[in-house]
Amino acid sequence: MKVLITGAGGMLGMAVSPCLESRGHEVVDMPKEQLDITNFAHVRDALGAQKKLDLVIHCAAYTKVDQAESEANLAYLINGYGTENIAVTCNALNVPLLYVSTDYVFDGEQTQPYTTWDATRPLSIYGKSKLSGERAVMRHLTRFYILRTSWLYGPHGKNFVETILGLAEKQEQLRVVSDQFGSPTCTLSLAEIIADLIPTERYGVYHATDDGVTNWCEFARAIVHDRVKVVPIETKDMPRPATRPKYSVLDKTTLIHTIGRELPTWQESLNAYLQLRAIRQPVRS
Repeated sequence: MKVLITGAGGMLGMAVSPCLESRGHEVVDMPKEQLDITNFAHVRDALGAQKKLDLVIHCAAYTKVDQAESEANLAYLINGYGTENIAVTCNALNVPLLYVSTDYVFDGEQTQPYTTWDATRPLSIYGKSKLSGERAVMRHLTRFYILRTSWLYGPHGKNFVETILGLAEKQEQLRVVSDQFGSPTCTLSLAEIIADLIPTERYGVYHATDDGVTNWCEFARAIVHDRVKVVPIETKDMPRPATRPKYSVLDKTTLIHTIGRELPTWQESLNAYLQLRAIRQPVRS
């Protein structure tokens, strides 16, 4: 397939691109410096210039969850209007679209994993803006994948794992929220999921995360391996501008049936990532 990736310079895009290339696909990388998704004419011309394009994977996004509360217009411009520009153009070119969304489209009030059929009710501007992107995709296209993921981390980007590792080098004790539950997901395993999904042409909404459930505190403990003490605290003890869902575990049944395999646990993916990171960044003596 010939696949164009928006946001190719971001954390997810930089994992998806080499993964697809390793499977023999022709990949057209479009980082934000080359593709301004908020400019419709630019999107139309850039995508229209590609010959025999088989799929667009839309990784470009505004992802600053807390900052979005004070930059709502920018969040909606990128995640809503920008995604609509991509969707309208894909419709005109008759090209399918894969849009990467988030667990933050849910309110976290459930006590069992959210299915793809459960009602969305985002609590934050970030979640609302990503949901507006989902709706734009559904409004303009019949051939699409919407892939909701959660707690994303990986090489080449700012994320929770890197933040915790950085703090562990400076502090003897870390205070981390323990009453928000979800599924950490590595970009490297998500890229493999995407690569497995796109040849199926089984379009629709999917939930795609690493397997298992944890909270931020236990996740942090798994990251630091007892090198520093991690103290559990409640969300109310660390107020932040954006409200997070208390429970945003996603049910991945339809995805597993579609790609025909089980998903790695979050612990397996984290250990693989930490091993890869150690190879790339050897410990200084």
